[in-house]
Amino acid sequence: MSPLLRDKRLWLIIITIFTLIVLINISSKNNEDIMIFKPVITAIQPIQKAFFTGSRETAEFFKTIMQLNKIKEENKFLKNKVSSLENSAVMIKELQLENQRLKEMLNFKEQSFYYGMEGAKVVGRNPSNWFETILIDKGKQNGIDINMAVVTNKGLVGRVIETGSRWSKVLLIIDQKSSVSAMIQRTRDNGIIKGQIEPENKGYCQMVYLPIDSNVLPGDLVISSGLGGIFPKGLIIGEVERIEQQENELLKIATIKPAVDFQRLEEVFIIVKKPDNELLTEEEN
Repeated sequence: MSPLLRDKRLWLIIITIFTLIVLINISSKNNEDIMIFKPVITAIQPIQKAFFTGSRETAEFFKTIMQLNKIKEENKFLKNKVSSLENSAVMIKELQLENQRLKEMLNFKEQSFYYGMEGAKVVGRNPSNWFETILIDKGKQNGIDINMAVVTNKGLVGRVIETGSRWSKVLLIIDQKSSVSAMIQRTRDNGIIKGQIEPENKGYCQMVYLPIDSNVLPGDLVISSGLGGIFPKGLIIGEVERIEQQENELLKIATIKPAVDFQRLEEVFIIVKKPDNELLTEEEN
């Protein structure tokens, strides 16, 4: 005999369910011929009610789950949209800032028509505490050579110390190995700009070999003197921050705040062609 036939409990459940379905179907009809079933129908009404109530609650439950899933998907979509808009806003802001910087650089280039300049972007920086260098995206293919001066619209940055086909390394004037012939614009006193060694003055320069009788004052503008042949005359270097006269020394030392913000350096110009001294003299006069 089949196991299904032997399982009386299973058959009993099947018959009960079938009977309930029949009785529920009968209870939903308005027919006087079925009054005989009224006691039975009355008895099963609580079961019928529970059955339909449970069915509705189950349907509502699954409907709620579907709605929650839909809300989650919509929420995810909106979050992605907000993130995309935020990224777009950041990109637009960056483009606006870059556009402003490039406008200032272009104005500087147009005003400095007596220089031959090549624009470049800063693509790297030496993280060492002992060397202050940057990497730019122009090199030999762009006519860049060693010892060319590097500037911005704010002032002198440094000089090229190494070149590749499409890159160059620039030694900044704040590096302790840097040396620039300079002068105080107001008094015409000459000296040498050196990078600072002391950590407390990191980012500043020193102007050494100033005459003891020089009338240098805080706020005086410092420019390149043109001596030495590397840096053209008249490039802004910075301002005098303070002046010191060491004991038993016959010279003065001035601390110079550079005009260029080296922490925020993004675009530069390389001077690939120097002006004639006669033209510079005419400009100064």
